[in-house]
Amino acid sequence: DLLDVVGKFATATHTGEPLHHKLAGTINYLTTHQLQGQVLNETMDKFKPPENCINLSVPTVNAQIWGHLSTTIKMQDVRLQCFLKLLSTGITAYARTLNGDSVSSEQQDALALLCNTQFEINCLRK
Repeated sequence: DLLDVVGKFATATHTGEPLHHKLAGTINYLTTHQLQGQVLNETMDKFKPPENCINLSVPTVNAQIWGHLSTTIKMQDVRLQCFLKLLSTGITAYARTLNGDSVSSEQQDALALLCNTQFEINCLRK
């Protein structure tokens, strides 16, 4: 029966401790609503990649290689570049809230997860 198959492959949702209700509300809203262009651009402009974190700059494709790519591949890469720019900006913004001499275990984990996501998206582009 279909319900048995679904049940067999369904995974349980594991949740952690709740966040402060205002923070949770903000996160729930922002993860379901897109920032408008001007607001997004103004926010991103505040957080340029740090000069000593070159991997937070989104690399461009070599012009000679770019010229040989199909339109479909170019469109996919441009989308990935946009995702990387958003993520890099978010990593930069988050990193600017940290005190480099005193980073908690949770902050280290968050930074590691964000940077790993950056790494994985970069691997998709190769």
